[in-house]
Amino acid sequence: MGMRFVSVPASVVRVTGEDAAAYLQGQCTADLRPGAPTHALWLNRKGRTLACTFIVPEPEGSFLLVAERATAAKVIGVVTANVIADDVAASDESARWSWGMILGSAEPPLAIGAQAFASAWLPDHDVHAYLGPPGLPPGCAAGDFAVLERERVLAGTPVVPDDCGEGEFPQECGLDAWVCHDKGCYLGQEVMARIRSMGTLRRVLRRVTAAQGLVTGLGLRTADGRLAGTLRSAIGDVGLALVSTDLPEGAELASDAGPVRLGPPAVLPS
Repeated sequence: MGMRFVSVPASVVRVTGEDAAAYLQGQCTADLRPGAPTHALWLNRKGRTLACTFIVPEPEGSFLLVAERATAAKVIGVVTANVIADDVAASDESARWSWGMILGSAEPPLAIGAQAFASAWLPDHDVHAYLGPPGLPPGCAAGDFAVLERERVLAGTPVVPDDCGEGEFPQECGLDAWVCHDKGCYLGQEVMARIRSMGTLRRVLRRVTAAQGLVTGLGLRTADGRLAGTLRSAIGDVGLALVSTDLPEGAELASDAGPVRLGPPAVLPS
């Protein structure tokens, strides 16, 4: 099978201004000082997850922020919420870009102005995240997002906001790898440090399976009827559910769709 490009719904925001680098560094969970593309979470003061962006530094000092499954208006609102006297501006450039995954090539060819980033998103596959002009990358056939989404859920890869939203800590959802613990102060940093030192969480995102179809938002209950969690992502008979940490792998929970079995915790691929 040749190269396939799976378009992933995303918005692209450009952040510019003399203070852009310093401002972003003090707001998101990533350390931007190395100057390399990186994932970053945006938290509120209580450490809850507001957004996730893939940040691409540009040579002239501006930044492209790619946010999957989020509108540009949402991203701009989160990113600029604390701009006061800073020389920082954010603009929606989504119409100028295509974002997705190239599967099937160790070195995918690029269109003019495009970039590709090696990804461990799917184990045992050559995968690159692709940011380029609208349309298919050179030499690629169109892939199926539903197939990619099922692979994501089977692999236990969490995404924002589907699996980790404004009510969750990153660590509950397997996103701790996107939290830098030694970069200095940023919004929500004190809560992240406290979670790291104390290590106590009440919920965890787990892979789940069932003998029947699952739907997002499905409530999961213990044998005595106690609500133990909620299905966050679902495709067919597999899903990701945020459940109580006291429930072990292999436990079976009841739901309106039938029994659901808990698997291992969700985690970002390394």
